[in-house]
Amino acid sequence: MASGLMNSSRQLGGAVGLAVLATIAAHRTGAATDPAALNGGYALGLSVAAGLFVVAAVVAIVVLPRRRTGTPAPRPAAPLARRG
Repeated sequence: MASGLMNSSRQLGGAVGLAVLATIAAHRTGAATDPAALNGGYALGLSVAAGLFVVAAVVAIVVLPRRRTGTPAPRPAAPLARRG
């Protein structure tokens, strides 16, 4: 159930995110169809996306746990002696 929820949220998140960015671009462009207006709309949409990526990276750096440098790496177990 958790896997299905995770897959659904990934699909919906991408679709909703793209729809929001397209709406931002269309709002900036307005009714104009000339290349300069479209370029301005897409530039705004991509700038918002880049800002969201930076915020997500900062949150990931702050929230995710770091490896401790003082902790030794685990060693493999010693092989068992043969009985025989």
